[in-house]
Amino acid sequence: MAEMSWEQQGEAALNGLAPLRFLIGEWRGSGHCYGEVVNGLFSVKPLLDGSWLEATETMTNAQGERVHSDVSLYRYNVEAEHLQVLQLFNHGHQSSNPIELTDDGFRWITGPGAPQLRYTTSDNSFSYSVILSGEGAHSIEMTYKRA
Repeated sequence: MAEMSWEQQGEAALNGLAPLRFLIGEWRGSGHCYGEVVNGLFSVKPLLDGSWLEATETMTNAQGERVHSDVSLYRYNVEAEHLQVLQLFNHGHQSSNPIELTDDGFRWITGPGAPQLRYTTSDNSFSYSVILSGEGAHSIEMTYKRA
C-alpha cells in the first residue's frame, strides 16, 4: 500500500467494501442448522462512516427457540488490501478471516480444520453453506430473501 492520506484511506475503505453493500437491509430465510430445520433473520447495517457493515443473524427452530445467533463485522482492510470479517458468536468465541470474492458471491478464507463458509448471491436473495472439517455434508445451509 502506498502512503495514503486519512481521506484517501477512508475512500479506499468505502470503495473496497462496495461488493458487500448489497447485503444492507433485512432478510428472512430458511434452511437447516446441524440437521434441524430453522428459520432465520439476517440484518445488515452500515456502522460509523459506512466503512464497516454489521451483520446479525438469528436462527430459530419450529418451536420458535433460538438455536444460533452471531454478529459479523465486515470491512475492507486498507493496509492488507482485502475484505475481512470478524465474527462473534456464542460462548465468547470469535474468528477473523479474509474474504475472497468469487464469480457468484464470496467465501471466507479459513484455515485447515476450520469451517468453510461460502455465499452465493443472486438479484434478491443469497444462500450460504458451512462445511465443518471432516464432514462431507453442509452443517448449516440457509437461503435468504429480502424481507
